[in-house]
This record gives sequence, structure tokens and C-alpha cells, in this order.
Amino acid sequence: MYSGPFDVLLGMIANRRLELTEVSLSAITGEFIRYVRGLDFGGAAKDGMDEASAFIDVASVLIEAKSASLLPADVSGEHDESSMEALRERDLLFARLLQYRAYKEASHVLRERMAHASGRYPHPGVVDDRIRGMLPELDWNVGPDELAWIAARAIAAAPTDRVSVHQLHVPLVDLREQSRLVMTRLVALGEGGSSTFDELTADASGRIETVARFLALLAFFKQGAIQFRQDGPYSPLHVRWVWIDGAPVKAVLVTDGMIEEGEGA
Repeated sequence: MYSGPFDVLLGMIANRRLELTEVSLSAITGEFIRYVRGLDFGGAAKDGMDEASAFIDVASVLIEAKSASLLPADVSGEHDESSMEALRERDLLFARLLQYRAYKEASHVLRERMAHASGRYPHPGVVDDRIRGMLPELDWNVGPDELAWIAARAIAAAPTDRVSVHQLHVPLVDLREQSRLVMTRLVALGEGGSSTFDELTADASGRIETVARFLALLAFFKQGAIQFRQDGPYSPLHVRWVWIDGAPVKAVLVTDGMIEEGEGA
């Protein structure tokens, strides 16, 4: 964790409720010197000497800077070279102290975020050993210029905002139109008139239209709009539209997931 002379200086400034300025450094010089005198550097030889040197170095800068600020200036109002050097050392100490405080505050923020995310774990990507052995080794021989050219080509070939639909499947048969055709033909026969299934599909362009018209008959039969008659197995299938009170009954045209209300009139 953070420790040492800079941490002590920040603690003293905070205890006095002072802002971190050159003036506050001068105000706590005496307190810092007393703190250094009371330290026990009797630990490990090297660690103890390093810590003592760090505290003594900071203390010497504070003492020299405070002494320079108390010395009178010459007739021209300027300090001598030694005094100016002491003040420069103080400014450098102040800058290092500001940097230390910034790093310390950043460490607190990172610690809080790590604690907040302690319950989250990344999902590692796993490749089966058998598959890993089949992967070729990466031969990276592309330089920055080639990489920029590849990126430019990829961006230029990016899809536009318009979505192309040319690859979508287009229905081969319009079920609604086939249903309407069957209804129109049966109603046109009049009350009591009938037609065979072969006649209804005689002009179909292919098997898919035949299936569509058969589905239309099933939908109309389910609604009670048509009636079937077949004299025997494999005999022609006769179909007629149902009329009530001299008018054809209403029916619903069925399509792919859509229905449209219509009537046999």
C-alpha cells in the first residue's frame, strides 16, 4: 500500500484541513521534522536506510525552502542563486506530491471497481485439442501499409443502409388469386351448377397451381361454402358452390398467413 514521506505529508495537510499548495508545505515543515525525529528505522538494514533517506531528503527540501522564503531579498528584490535553487526544489517536491496524490486516488477508484466486479468472471474461449491441431500456424507478413489498404477495402465494401431483398424466396403461386379464381368459377355456374376438379385445374400452369387450387377447395369446404360429390372410388370429383335464398354464401380467401374477406357474388 501507499506509504512513505509523501503519504505522511498528505496526511498532515489533510489533518489541518489545508489545500495542497506550496504554502501548506511550509506550514507543516515543523510537524514533518518532528515526525521524522520520532521514526524508528531499526528494521532491515537496507530497507531501513532507504526509508530513512527518503524522509530525510524530503525534510531537507522543506527546511531549505522555508529558510529561503524567510531570508530577505537584496536591494533589487531578487533572491540569490542558492535561495532560488531551494525554491525550485520545493516546487519539484510539490509537483511530485500532486502526482503521488493522483495515483493514490486512482488506486482507490480501481480498488472499488474491482471489488464491485468481484463476482464477475470472463468466459474463456476453449478450443478442443483435436481442432487446435488442425489449425494452421499464423504467418503474419502484412505491414502497416498493407493493413491500412485492407481496412480501406473492407470499409469501401461495407453494405449500404438499404437491405437487398433479391435473395429472398418469391412465392411461386399467389394463393389468394388461386382461391379467388376457384370461387369465381364455381359461383359463375349458378345455383345447382357444378364442376369437376379436373375442369377447375385444366388451365393450371403446373403441379404447384393444382395444389394451390386444391388447398382453396379444402378451405372453402371447411367454411361450408362448397359441397363435394363423388360417385365412386377414382370417379370424377364434382364441386358446387352453396347457395342460400338465391344467393351464394360468403367465404374467406385464405393466403400465406393472411385472410381476406370476400363473398361469392
